[in-house]
Amino acid sequence: MSTRLRGLAQSHQVALFLLLTLGFSWSVYGIELTSDISLPPIAVYGPVIAAAIVTWITGGNVRRWARQLFIWQTGGRWYLIVLVGFPIVFVGGSTAMYVAMTGDTTGLAPGILPERMWIVLFFLAYQILTAGLGEELGWRGFALPRLQDRYNALLASLIIGVFWALWHFPLFFQPDSFQAQMGPTIYLIDGLTLSILFTWVYNSTGGSVLMAALLHGVYNTTLVLYPYEGELDIAEFPYLLGVSRTVLLLLIAVLIVAVYGRNLSTREPIPGREHAGGVLEKQSNTTETE
Repeated sequence: MSTRLRGLAQSHQVALFLLLTLGFSWSVYGIELTSDISLPPIAVYGPVIAAAIVTWITGGNVRRWARQLFIWQTGGRWYLIVLVGFPIVFVGGSTAMYVAMTGDTTGLAPGILPERMWIVLFFLAYQILTAGLGEELGWRGFALPRLQDRYNALLASLIIGVFWALWHFPLFFQPDSFQAQMGPTIYLIDGLTLSILFTWVYNSTGGSVLMAALLHGVYNTTLVLYPYEGELDIAEFPYLLGVSRTVLLLLIAVLIVAVYGRNLSTREPIPGREHAGGVLEKQSNTTETE
């Protein structure tokens, strides 16, 4: 690659990452939506592929970027928060909120949950290996540290949240998807609030993509943890229960911002591009004249 092109890529790393991510994933989704071809779940790996490419072509340290996935010594409490605390609070809280909103308990069937445990474990492993690994080395492991070099963590999270929701846009045209069930407005709010939650975990654990990937897998798995009869492959449950999920996510995000401030962590400094194997943006050769 020429020095000029590399310099251009270095100056627009996040923008290039977003273009490659959307381009790859939307192309795969487009093939599936416009044909009878059923592809493996490769669209979900758009963010990690784009992050690896941009890190490499800009002269970054690909090994250091990938190493974020192996930051596992984050303290036992974070594993408890992510793997145990979050699903209990989130599923229990949103279910209670739904019942309080509607007064409807007729659809509740707690007895079905023990029968689903083997499905839940399989689904969790699958989500960590696909959505967790495929997305988090990109959104949190690449884009977030670079944006945090320029903006506070809260603003960086909101920027990612918008593009994260946009990245899912083709799924709104798949009738059996969660996105199609909930609609774009609800899903945009989910993307913004989840992005704050994921940044909080990433920053608080010293830039551990592993913890973000685990949380991503756990969040997706909560869709099959509700005590409602329905088709598990399309996460079928009452629409207002989905709304209650969004409301609870918003409350959690507001609480995190209130407690931790705009950096969404008590750690100083928060992980930046150097932590993620990135290089500094190419500086202009022009100097300001006095």
